[in-house]
Amino acid sequence: MADRGRPPDTSHELFELGTRRRPDIGATEQKETSLIAQLRELESEFREIGRTARTVAEGLSHGQVNWRPGSGQWSIAECLGHLNIMGSEALSSIDAGIHEARSRQWYSPGPFRLGFFANNLVRTTEPPARWKRNANHKFVPPSDQPVGVVGPAIIDLQDQFIARLRLANGLNLARIKVAAPGRPLLRLNLYELFVFLAAHERRHLEQALSVRRNRMLPKAGPARPGGTPQRL
Repeated sequence: MADRGRPPDTSHELFELGTRRRPDIGATEQKETSLIAQLRELESEFREIGRTARTVAEGLSHGQVNWRPGSGQWSIAECLGHLNIMGSEALSSIDAGIHEARSRQWYSPGPFRLGFFANNLVRTTEPPARWKRNANHKFVPPSDQPVGVVGPAIIDLQDQFIARLRLANGLNLARIKVAAPGRPLLRLNLYELFVFLAAHERRHLEQALSVRRNRMLPKAGPARPGGTPQRL
């Protein structure tokens, strides 16, 4: 029986998340210029996140990656799937913001800063998690996912974020307002969104690594059954 309140199993769609098309927003106009310092720092963070993501599921079986350490806790695959789903939605918001900024000629070399609310949001998102949050039902991942899909998908996502950093370079990131993933009433500027996304990914990669380090992680076997864990 399907978990109550769980969205339809979309594991077959995760391959598409791992083969996302590169952005074409003004790509023909984009010149090879050095990233401003703040975007260079974010690029380094996304590259480091990609390197960490490679190690999370490396050498694990399907059963191990989909094993849940306890009731209400996510598996490694669910942590990665959650990031893939949320990240894909964020890309759409980022692309729309970049398109608007270019059409309105909103340019600025920075520097940019986090507002009071965004600063608190990032601080409470960074690991170690200070308290648990309810996951938006849109971002609750399938409970059984192929290791050969979710791993490459999260690595590809970092490449996508870096591609957007390059497209956003030189734009007035403070003026571009976008909806936070899963929170349409919460508006962040584009710089704040990039910083939040990096913090959010680190949070769930640490969560996935803690599952990998769990001494109860089975050597082999099927995924552990259980209800929909929704607390992060």
